[in-house]
Amino acid sequence: MTSVFSEVLEHFTNYFADSLYPLLFLLALLVICFHPGAKKERAVLCGSNLLFLVIIFCPLTAYPVIKMIGSLVYWRMFWLLSLPITLAFALVWLVSGFSGKAVRALTAVLASAAILCSGQFLFTSETFTARANYFKIPTEAIYVAESISAHAEEEGIKNPKAVVPIALCSYIRQYDAGIRLAYGRNMVKGEITQTKLYEEINSEAPRAKRLARLARKAECTYLVLPASLSLEEKLAKHSFVKIAEAGGYAIYFDAEYASPGSGS
Repeated sequence: MTSVFSEVLEHFTNYFADSLYPLLFLLALLVICFHPGAKKERAVLCGSNLLFLVIIFCPLTAYPVIKMIGSLVYWRMFWLLSLPITLAFALVWLVSGFSGKAVRALTAVLASAAILCSGQFLFTSETFTARANYFKIPTEAIYVAESISAHAEEEGIKNPKAVVPIALCSYIRQYDAGIRLAYGRNMVKGEITQTKLYEEINSEAPRAKRLARLARKAECTYLVLPASLSLEEKLAKHSFVKIAEAGGYAIYFDAEYASPGSGS
């Protein structure tokens, strides 16, 4: 249980980073708990937040939740805390506790400054970049999706299915939902063929024979790989022919799909 608590604490640290929001949140709860006029807020905000904190941090409740939703996304449990609302109510009660207008204004300014300065400024070049297109997704994903769609239309394939590197997975799904994918963006555990295919295509050196066999077993008519891998000749031996190159990716088509008796 100690390891579970350590894991939750790590998620807590990563979620709030080096901000002062946990401290401000605690102070806000104390203000609402001990303010004589905040009876309703005390029952709703303090009660619910304290309950969620117990559920989040207690190993007995955290363990089954981690098993159900997965350790990678346990940090989302902190969304249950009504932090902004609690801070807002606490600030109102704190300011209203002073009689003079000047003191109220100063308290509101200082409290607001504490909130603003406790985090990090997000609108920087490190976190935001100019959009490359109206879809706000990598342009190479659009090129790949359009190449697959165009070829599928020429071949009369109504529901093309592709296996692509994880870097393209979610973006292709956003741009063209008509292209089915072998796995989702959070593929961790799943059907054996999908798992092996995921591991193979995202490895540093995918093996052409194994990749072609797994892609065909997963009923994928298209295979997308970084063009830098130069697997055109090796994949051609296994009937996956290169049909296009877009955005730094090579797109291969399963030639056996259109052959007689292939079920196309």
